[in-house]
Amino acid sequence: MAQLDRDQIASVALAVLDRHGVAGFTIRAVADALGVTPMALYYHVKDKAELAALVVIAAHSARPLDTPVGEWREDLWAIARWTRESVIDHPAAGELFRIYKVYTPEIVRIAERWMSIWQQSGLTLANAVLAARVSGVAVAGLVEEEMILRSLDKPDDALLARLPGARLLYARERDPEGSFELAVHALIDGLHARLMKKSRPITPRSRPKSKRSRGAKR
Repeated sequence: MAQLDRDQIASVALAVLDRHGVAGFTIRAVADALGVTPMALYYHVKDKAELAALVVIAAHSARPLDTPVGEWREDLWAIARWTRESVIDHPAAGELFRIYKVYTPEIVRIAERWMSIWQQSGLTLANAVLAARVSGVAVAGLVEEEMILRSLDKPDDALLARLPGARLLYARERDPEGSFELAVHALIDGLHARLMKKSRPITPRSRPKSKRSRGAKR
């Protein structure tokens, strides 16, 4: 029987997930790829949820996250870019995470870093939390929508024949990474500007003097 370790299991299981998707991600499929029986695999992982956790960790560890440079906008962009690239590398890992609710230490550390960088932007704590939540959901949505569009065919040419605007929108994206970068920076800048304005103290305006008060000085 082959000698197994958890790193080897995680690597092979991730390859099975990449090749067959979530539907083909089974204990038997991973065991077959490892050249062992399912019972031998259960000796190392107690169930499919634990195997899923190993795979999600492996997917996140496959591409190192850049070291922060100390400029909060660029450091947020680095995490967003890493998120997109990780999903492109292992598109089914996110679905596996949602199914098994795998909150690994790596995922929590990335969330901590995202929040910490937003705090460096000068926002109040409450607004930094709001910005981190909204931007995190938006970035995930942008990546997920891009992956969906990659797998879809455009509408039939006959349907677009008299709709030039729609035809332009449905044309294949020439620079998806550039479009993603534009959207992320616009999101970050827009949220920050709006929340900074929201957090400024309101100074009372001087009220115009009434006719009576002006006349009293005469």
